[in-house]
Amino acid sequence: MQSKNKNYFIGVDLGTNGIKSGIIDDNGNVICSSYWETRLVSKKPGLMEQDPDEFITGTLKIIREITDKSSIDKKNIKAISIDGQMGGIIGIDSDYRSITGYDMGLDVKSEKYNELIHYKYSDFLKSKTCGSPRNLPKILWWKNEKPQIYRKIKKFVTLNSYVAGNICGLKSEDAFIDYTLLAFFGLENLKNLGWSEEFSEILDIDLYKMPNVVQPWKVIGSLTEYAANAAGIAKGTPVIAGAGDQPAGLLGAGFIIPGSLLEVSGSSTLQFTVVERFIPDIEKGAVMYIPSVIKDRFYAFNYINGGGICLRWFRDNFLKNYNSNYDDAAKNPFIEIEKNLINIPAGSDGLIFIPYFGGRQCPYNNKLRGSWIGINWGHKIEHLYKSILESIAYDAREGIENIKRLFPDYSFSEIAVSGGGAKSDVWNQIKADITGLDYVKSETFESNIRGSGILAGYGAGFIEDVEKIASKALVNAPGLKPEVFKADKNNKLIYDNYFSIYKNIFRNSLATTFGKIF
Repeated sequence: MQSKNKNYFIGVDLGTNGIKSGIIDDNGNVICSSYWETRLVSKKPGLMEQDPDEFITGTLKIIREITDKSSIDKKNIKAISIDGQMGGIIGIDSDYRSITGYDMGLDVKSEKYNELIHYKYSDFLKSKTCGSPRNLPKILWWKNEKPQIYRKIKKFVTLNSYVAGNICGLKSEDAFIDYTLLAFFGLENLKNLGWSEEFSEILDIDLYKMPNVVQPWKVIGSLTEYAANAAGIAKGTPVIAGAGDQPAGLLGAGFIIPGSLLEVSGSSTLQFTVVERFIPDIEKGAVMYIPSVIKDRFYAFNYINGGGICLRWFRDNFLKNYNSNYDDAAKNPFIEIEKNLINIPAGSDGLIFIPYFGGRQCPYNNKLRGSWIGINWGHKIEHLYKSILESIAYDAREGIENIKRLFPDYSFSEIAVSGGGAKSDVWNQIKADITGLDYVKSETFESNIRGSGILAGYGAGFIEDVEKIASKALVNAPGLKPEVFKADKNNKLIYDNYFSIYKNIFRNSLATTFGKIF
């Protein structure tokens, strides 16, 4: 039985693939958690949808689920913090209700504006912003394509702000965004962690429609009676602003030490390095930045927008009838197909996959789309699957090389890997073989809810030192002997050749017309 005198906090993570929630104690331990897969609707290529109100309902229900199945006294739950997807916006009315629906990061209907911003204002993006304007093009799309709706919008908010605002009964004038979530807007001033008046004037964007920028640990409100009853906890429980899903997860993983390297293998696939200064990637525009929850630190990173979604897409379209001899394969068909990859050589017998279903971001190229190159009659479904795993690893290697180009003083020999993809030993070995780095498997698959829980405790005044609690994460725990995947020398030589081919694909003229050819 848990101590009646202990304080507990709830962390909620609103991901693309699902909602996670957990209860965290004041030492940063996750004592109970749950996960629900969310609905992801694609009505036609390029248009992806999720219902923002389903996230409100789901958040309240999953909180009730974890509190009901835990042994703690619900009176000891002191605060809630919600992190969420960083790419995507919701236009709200004065009552904090959705006018636009959730214009999510994977939806690319606004890409013509993203392309315009990158090619017309490239130097500005690289030198003054985080470098990845996922949300600014969406705002321009609503302004230019749906002006009648745009005029009705009081504020644009992110998904976690939408859910938090509704369960607290906020009005539009209270709309907020924490400074880590500025990273994927494109309208931010990275140096002062606020909105850029200069860029808003250039693009004729109404800054009064932007939410207030707050600290991730700010108390933004408290649970309404309706929300409290639905969640099964006390009315008036404080709700903390929270952070973007990536910085929340990085905090929860204890990834706060400058010079360390980590990969988050989730719905998007990202490689991060903690740095203490912002060095614009003027040469290539391949390295982006996210402000850390810890002030005066940044995450230099590379990513594939929706990289992990390629696997979900493959599962839903290719593995429906994949024969199973394993009890657990029916729930997770990846388990069985990975057992069969042992017969597929490194390089998938000459098959290369292009994982940019929604265009490339690091560096930006909207013309690129997903495809297989080199497919022949000898290739099987296992080749197709393995080539997806390999392609994301090729991209990771190039991203790490670009980070080293900007920060040559850092020397990397290993990389911690977290997120759902880290559970795949097959994939971890492929990544080690391709990058030549030791892949250190992190067991902190609950790092997002841990990070959000820490912020809840700190914001409510029960946790004194965020860095101290975060550093206790399993990734950095003293005496821990995590599973390590070391590169196979023979496979590394084979992959070096394929990596060169992979990079050359994007250097020739074909790269500018990929979307038209395939």
